[in-house]
Amino acid sequence: MLGQSGDMRSLFLLAAIASAVPAAALADPQTEARSAVGACISAIADGAPVADQIKGEFVEIRREKEPETCTVTVTGGEPAAVRAGVLDALAKRKERFSPAKTRWDAGAFASREAFCNMPAGRAFNVIVSTAKPGEPLVLTATVLEAKERDVRCDRDEGLQKPAAG
Repeated sequence: MLGQSGDMRSLFLLAAIASAVPAAALADPQTEARSAVGACISAIADGAPVADQIKGEFVEIRREKEPETCTVTVTGGEPAAVRAGVLDALAKRKERFSPAKTRWDAGAFASREAFCNMPAGRAFNVIVSTAKPGEPLVLTATVLEAKERDVRCDRDEGLQKPAAG
């Protein structure tokens, strides 16, 4: 396992490689979404340098300061394939993300899921909303660090509705 400085070097190396690859080779919504979610988790969990706003061909990353969040918005590809790419990004993280025990009302989406890291130390959450096929907004994923672990990660609190806003 690499230390934090090794992780940072790896992140910079990946950025250098990505910038050298022609844009057409990166124009895959699933791959773009997987990379963007990985970058957001690295930004929140590891303090990796991710700009406040990045726009790719199918993906946009937005960072917010209050509260500190990193949101990936995907506007291309098949929702199920893009979701699979995002879940792959979660599976590759050392925090070992898993679905929360409490379920969320999908609203206008096909699904809305919360993922929590293993209960140890810091408390990270990723909220993934996947669109129904044919919608212009394919998926959003928001990464955040909570002050303490949400009880809904470990206990079924019944179907939850997101706050209006």
